[in-house]
Amino acid sequence: MTTPLSEAVVLQACRTLFGTEINVCRGFLSYLQPDGARSAFRKVAKETHPDFFARDTLYVQKYQTELFQKILSAYEILNAFFKQRDEGAWGLRSGTFDTGIHRRRTYWRHAEKTGGRRQEKNGSGTFSRGPLPFRCLELGHYLYYQGMISYEALISALVWQRRQRPVVGDIALRWGWLNAPAIDRILGAMNLRGRFGDRAVALGLLSTFQVNTLLYYQRSQQERLGQYFVKNRILSPEKLERVVRELHEHNAAVRCDLSRREQMRSARS
Repeated sequence: MTTPLSEAVVLQACRTLFGTEINVCRGFLSYLQPDGARSAFRKVAKETHPDFFARDTLYVQKYQTELFQKILSAYEILNAFFKQRDEGAWGLRSGTFDTGIHRRRTYWRHAEKTGGRRQEKNGSGTFSRGPLPFRCLELGHYLYYQGMISYEALISALVWQRRQRPVVGDIALRWGWLNAPAIDRILGAMNLRGRFGDRAVALGLLSTFQVNTLLYYQRSQQERLGQYFVKNRILSPEKLERVVRELHEHNAAVRCDLSRREQMRSARS
C-alpha cells in the first residue's frame, strides 16, 4: 500500500474542487464518495475548461488553464484518497486519515458525548439531526441544521453561488486598476502564497483597500443563496421568507446572549 496522503493535502483538494466557502472537515471526508467528487469535478470542468475561453484574451486563457490544472490535480488527489481509504489507510498522529469503520463509529460517539451533531444518510443525502447550534449562522447552514436540506444540497448551493462571481482580474482590468501585463505577472508569481489579490498586494500592484473593494464587488454580483433553493424547488418563496425571518430571530438571540455575557464579565472585573 502506498504512503497515505496527508490530511492537509486532501482537505486543500476538497476546497479546490468544492470551493473555499464550504467548511471542509473530517466529517465531510467521512461520507464523501467518488460519485460526489466526480459530479463536482464535471460541473467545475464545464465552467473552467480552457477550450471554452479560446476567444478570450491571452491572460484569461492563461488564468483558466492554470485554474483547470489545479482542479484536475485536486480531482486526482481525491481519487487517490478514495483508493487509500478503501485500503484502510489511517494514522492520525502522522497527519493522515483513519477511515476505518471502527474509527468512524468512535468519531460519532465522541461527537454525541460532546454535544456535537451526528449526520445520518437516507435516500436523498446526508441530513443533520439534533438541536440547532446556538451561534450565529448563515442561511445555508441554518437550513442544514434545521434538517431542511442535506449537506450535499448545501455544498451544491455554495458552489452554484461561487460560480456566478466574476474573476477578480477581469474586474480590475475593467476598472483600469490593472493591465494585461500586470495580470500575467500576478498569475505567474507561483512562488507567492495566497490568492490573486494576495499576490497582487505582495507585488505592489494593488493596495489592500483595492483588493477588498474588488472582493466586495465580486460578492455583490452573485445571487443570494436562497434563490438556489427556490429555483430548484427545494423551498417555496414563501417558506424561504419565513426561514429568513426565523434565522434573523435566531442570530439576534445569539447576539443578545453574547452581549449579556459580556456585560456580566465586565461587571465581575
